[in-house]
Amino acid sequence: MIAGFHGRAINAIRGAKTVAVFTSKSENGQKIAEISPGCVIYSDYGKFLKHPGLDIVNICTPSGAHLEPAVAAAAAGKHVVVEKPLEVTLARCDKLIAACRKYAVKLCTIFHRGSARPIRCSKKQSKRGGSAS
Repeated sequence: MIAGFHGRAINAIRGAKTVAVFTSKSENGQKIAEISPGCVIYSDYGKFLKHPGLDIVNICTPSGAHLEPAVAAAAAGKHVVVEKPLEVTLARCDKLIAACRKYAVKLCTIFHRGSARPIRCSKKQSKRGGSAS
């Protein structure tokens, strides 16, 4: 479950924490709540978007299902982080970007580069105890 990875990453950032989660599967919400004490679980996306202190919405839905929740988050004034790919067609990407511009919120997408050559070399050097430079 990618959301768990994102939850742990958010919680590791100084000054950030996972305060709420929306899910249609309560067991997934419980997993996030276990790693994020005090996190509130919602099954209603509209109520989730109104959660006090919610500034950024991290979209971890399957590919092709990012547009609608991201646009709703932007319309609610939340900054949007989307798991890769941003969307599955250029037209859907354009709609998502346009919505974030319209509502003056930030948009970014997660694009893991762990298999890129410089990252692989850096990891290899790190395991050897050497410098990555």
